[in-house]
Amino acid sequence: MSFCRNTSQQISIFDSLNNLTKREQKMLKDTWAEKFSNEIFPLINEERFSVLYSNKHASRPNNPANVNIGLLMLKEIFTQSDEECIHSLMFDLRYQHALRTTSFEEQPISKNSLSNFRAAIYKYNEEHGVDLIQEEVESHAKEFAKVLNIDGRNMRMDSLMISTSAKKLSRLEIIYSCVSRLVHEINKCAERILPDKFNPYLEDGHRNDTIYRCKDKDIESKLNAVVADALELYYISRGTAIEETEDFNILTRMLGEQTKQTDGNIELKPSKEISPTSLQNPTDSDATYRNKSGKDYIGYVGNILESFDDKNKLIMQYDLQKNTYSDQQFSKDTIEKLGLQDMETNVIVDGAYYSENISKQASENKLNFIPTNLVGRNQNSDKSGYDKFGIDENTHEVTNCPRGHKPADCKFKKGVYRAHFNPQHCDNCPHRTNCPVTKQKKNYLLEVSETKLHRERLITRMGTEEYKEIASKRAGVEGIPSVLRRRYGIDHLPVRGKVRSKVWLGFKISAINCKRLIKVLVNGGKDSLIDLVRNHLLEVFCFQRTFVAKIVTFPKI
Repeated sequence: MSFCRNTSQQISIFDSLNNLTKREQKMLKDTWAEKFSNEIFPLINEERFSVLYSNKHASRPNNPANVNIGLLMLKEIFTQSDEECIHSLMFDLRYQHALRTTSFEEQPISKNSLSNFRAAIYKYNEEHGVDLIQEEVESHAKEFAKVLNIDGRNMRMDSLMISTSAKKLSRLEIIYSCVSRLVHEINKCAERILPDKFNPYLEDGHRNDTIYRCKDKDIESKLNAVVADALELYYISRGTAIEETEDFNILTRMLGEQTKQTDGNIELKPSKEISPTSLQNPTDSDATYRNKSGKDYIGYVGNILESFDDKNKLIMQYDLQKNTYSDQQFSKDTIEKLGLQDMETNVIVDGAYYSENISKQASENKLNFIPTNLVGRNQNSDKSGYDKFGIDENTHEVTNCPRGHKPADCKFKKGVYRAHFNPQHCDNCPHRTNCPVTKQKKNYLLEVSETKLHRERLITRMGTEEYKEIASKRAGVEGIPSVLRRRYGIDHLPVRGKVRSKVWLGFKISAINCKRLIKVLVNGGKDSLIDLVRNHLLEVFCFQRTFVAKIVTFPKI
């Protein structure tokens, strides 16, 4: 299939819009479809997706890439299935107007168009490491920000745990599943190399007998027996065509994670030695384990970077990684991706995103990371008082104590400030009991590292009303994980694997941004997009004259 640009976007004399009365055309222009058609659809970059198709022009041309992308965006906006959104495009004039297909004699979409298009995106990402959907969604966000006049000088970040749709398995189930999958794979081969002892794995009831009807006292023996079968399968498959299969690779990975070699023998590792990155389910080999805030999670972690002002907000960047990925690593990735800014930009984050090194790296790019709390010592506890000393970080000098007395000498070495103060000033000082200096034979010593000094100063700033007001603005981004879960079902994706899950997350992020943009464009931001669509459903009878002998399907809201 060769790539061709969508050139059929001009209204023809046979366009279905010409069948509408002026009143109906006016009503259509007041819907979300008009704004989507004028502001969003033109932003879809068809050329970006040309890499998914052949460069042989003699082959059959592709379905319009921008129609596929636009329809997938509308699918998420209205939380539809593939079938529902395809029916909407076929029979709903608003969908056709939004995607500029009203002049098509037949809509350029078929039953498997969306699934095939997504499959091509997955394959390209796996082969080249490039997420085309992320590039597209984030490029749209930049253009949306221009329309909404968001200058990007204030941003905020949050992360969310995303559960895999794969079933949570016990250790015995994981090992058994790996063995059973490889047994079935070998059984398909023309040259059967499977010993008869593995035939029970092909029987329907063997899994239940091994796992669910296993008594607690028998679990260890069952584990050892299944691991022995796994090892035998491993050696049987080596050097054959089976060695190239995914099931063999998964079994090999499982053995490396679940067993260890002791005195020449292979035995199971203790449960405590199993890594959180180990295989959680053979059907989702990318999912990992993490315990956060006392809860167990199996799956992935998403990260959201939102730009905002007093009126509007947009998700500018997002990412999805295995859930062992730390918030601080997300911070580093974000700093690198944002690059050097023209002006100072505030990024409000949770304490888990923040560290002294991250703050320095951000400052070099004119990014001011503002944590709402700190990981580690409670910032509300008694402070050491280092921040009250006059310390010039440019000259690395301690200039004075809180009472204004200068030190007798000062040194800065390997990131640590050392200064000596005269005893006659310190012995009778009213602040002596709360002062962090240490008494020595001849003088008093102040010793503090740069990291500790910065933390003390940050804790002091965090107590000011000005800082609290800025930090309070981070709360807005914390609603996004809730929306992704409640409305968009992010924990129940119909796909598995990091690549596929990230593509689905991308379209859900796009839906949130599109709804925010249309909300402003349609009615000045007063009503939500869904409310507007619900109101227009009352007027939909006006469009029925264009659907003679057809069943009209409307978006599910």
